[in-house]
Amino acid sequence: MKSIRNKLVRTLSYTITGVIVLILLAIDVSVDTWIDGEFNKAMHAKAGMLMTLVSEDNEGVELHFSGEFMPEFEGVTEPEYFQFWLADEVFERSDSLSLFTINELPLLPVELDSFQVIEAPLPDGRPGRIIYTRFIPQIDSDDRDSVLFNLGDRKPQTMLLAYGTSAEGINFVLWLLDIVFVVTTLTVVIFIRMFVRKSVDDGLSPLIKFNHSISNLSIKDSAAEVQLHETVQELKPMVDSLNQFIVENRLLYLREKRLTSDIAHELKTPIAELISLSEVMLRFPDNNELEKDFGPEVLRISKRLKTIVSNLLLLHKHANTKLEKADVFDINQVIERLLPADCQSRSQLQYDESMPSIVSNLFAVELILSNLINNAFTHSPEGSMVVIETALNNAGQVLIQIMNECSSLQQGDLPQLFEPLWQKDTSRTSDENFGLGLSIAKTLAEAIDAPLEASLQQGKVTFQLLLDV
Repeated sequence: MKSIRNKLVRTLSYTITGVIVLILLAIDVSVDTWIDGEFNKAMHAKAGMLMTLVSEDNEGVELHFSGEFMPEFEGVTEPEYFQFWLADEVFERSDSLSLFTINELPLLPVELDSFQVIEAPLPDGRPGRIIYTRFIPQIDSDDRDSVLFNLGDRKPQTMLLAYGTSAEGINFVLWLLDIVFVVTTLTVVIFIRMFVRKSVDDGLSPLIKFNHSISNLSIKDSAAEVQLHETVQELKPMVDSLNQFIVENRLLYLREKRLTSDIAHELKTPIAELISLSEVMLRFPDNNELEKDFGPEVLRISKRLKTIVSNLLLLHKHANTKLEKADVFDINQVIERLLPADCQSRSQLQYDESMPSIVSNLFAVELILSNLINNAFTHSPEGSMVVIETALNNAGQVLIQIMNECSSLQQGDLPQLFEPLWQKDTSRTSDENFGLGLSIAKTLAEAIDAPLEASLQQGKVTFQLLLDV
């Protein structure tokens, strides 16, 4: 199972550690390079100074060296070394070389006016660096003309200088820097790991509390909702959406609970009647009067049960489904066909004769209109008129309105009109109406994307159905 926390910790740890290590590595390399360059630069300066001590005149090449001013080339502690070659022969060497068995620096040929630095052990056994350079000895200005005249066409002779010094100090500093780099890197890695883990845990804390709040919810609790102890911008939309979802599901739960109770109530009455009839027939088996009424009564009760069950099955069959809309028909003709014959005198039809044909699901439209028309005639007072009107609205849709008088309804009843098995008569005295007709009409209207609404004004209820052309 994937863990957001572990993934965040790993990703942030690796990323931050990688960046920090690269920065530290760049600093370490830069410092090492700078120290190494400064050390070599110092060797260049020392070699250049030794080169200035060599001069040439008519009598030859001479080294003007004084150990009094450069004791590092004579002393036994931290000695440094130099050696000159003239024509590949040893010309002069420092007194410090005579203190050891190996009293010469290795010869390394180099080009004129070039420098070369090598790592090599010194005569005293210490690790060191030796810089080599080939140069032409300087000529005193007083003797320049005569020396050049004596040379004639010959090239001036060159000398090779080797200067060696201990590298223990710089190696120690470089090793120390490397150790500091390693220790710092390990410390940073551990710190980053702890810091990232703590930051991620703190960042996910609202989410954990959010999950805990959800786990304690119960849809049965009418006041239950998700709450955050602290407002978090990213969680606020989730909390609002979840609370809305809880409200909708609580309504569905209450609706299903009421529907189950209503179904049980509707089925209980006819079943009780059947049981009573059966008990009477069993108690008075020879009573012909009872036998004559028993069959029709049982048939009536059975048909009522069948109607309830069929309507419930129809309601659930088309709930949350979409029906194919491929039938073409004239809505005015459909309404005329659905009008009950015994209610013609109570109906007032207002048709738009220029109404175009409708492309929809004929079965659904017929069942919707049939339920709405039957509902209008059933629940309107005797002698009152039921108005049925068809027209085109501004959006080019067919508007069907069915209006009838209904003084018993109130504005607060409108949201429940389309609820399954809801009846204004809470005692349910009717044997023919079960509160399923409008629910079936609403379900089928949603299945064909046809808005169906009800309104109440001045004691008249109006059902409006919109169909696309």
